[in-house]
Amino acid sequence: MSSEGPPWYVWDDTGEVTCVGVPERLQNHPDLRRRGLVAVDTLKPGFVYATSHRQQPQYVIKILDLDTQELAAYERLLQLNPAPPNHTLPCEITELGHPLLIMPYLGSVSSMLGPQRWSLYQLLSVSLQIVEGVEFLHRLHIAHMDLCIDNLVGAYPSDAKDHRGVESGKVYIIDFGSSMTLQLGPGEQWAVALPPTQVPPPNGLKHFDPYSWDVYCIADILQSLIELNAADKTNWIARRYVQWLTGNERGCSGVCRCRPTAQRARQALTVIRAFVYISDLCMRSLRVARGFLGL
Repeated sequence: MSSEGPPWYVWDDTGEVTCVGVPERLQNHPDLRRRGLVAVDTLKPGFVYATSHRQQPQYVIKILDLDTQELAAYERLLQLNPAPPNHTLPCEITELGHPLLIMPYLGSVSSMLGPQRWSLYQLLSVSLQIVEGVEFLHRLHIAHMDLCIDNLVGAYPSDAKDHRGVESGKVYIIDFGSSMTLQLGPGEQWAVALPPTQVPPPNGLKHFDPYSWDVYCIADILQSLIELNAADKTNWIARRYVQWLTGNERGCSGVCRCRPTAQRARQALTVIRAFVYISDLCMRSLRVARGFLGL
């Protein structure tokens, strides 16, 4: 671990780490002071903090670990066109002192549409954004390695108004602390040792094709979204798609063939969503015709 940290912990009077409070080093960070940003809330002790929700716009401040590839990944991704298929959250890397990541404070992807449950088409549209974003990373030979529902955020119209570069209704991928930039691309890369992950590996596996691991994690995310939001009785379509992404894991030590690549997953989902859209349109037209005819 770099001597610069993180973690930057706060210690109580007994010498124990406390989850309350913001480390003095962060409070006195020269770039935060220059910008007038004050961290008040702890999101992940020692690593991630936030400004007050009472002062808008609200920001998340992450202390970058220089022993990971996160800084390099963001420096590369933020130079690219931010339009889809790029789903990197617009953010800034500080230049003074220890590098920090300053990001818009956005809500969870599962709450993007508010309290109502999603239709199948809405579920597939959000899912397509996730798959599209991961495919974009893989084309750059970047494997996220810790995709999960907590590492996705979604933008409301108010977020787009408050934060430059944020698009309303867009899903963003965050937290590249476990990411890997690889020499080989999908379909060529062999298995690597898995870092600590929020999604448990199947069959207790400790090595995985990194690109295939990301796709496996997408399946876990989509399954969670189905359980949380999908009210449409035809969501068996989404469940079947998740099963295809999950695949039949065989513990490949080389290039994994147990599930599709992110590119194939995006292509298939594009067709499925188009089919659902046309089907919904036909059903609405039929209801209008029946009403017109008094049937």
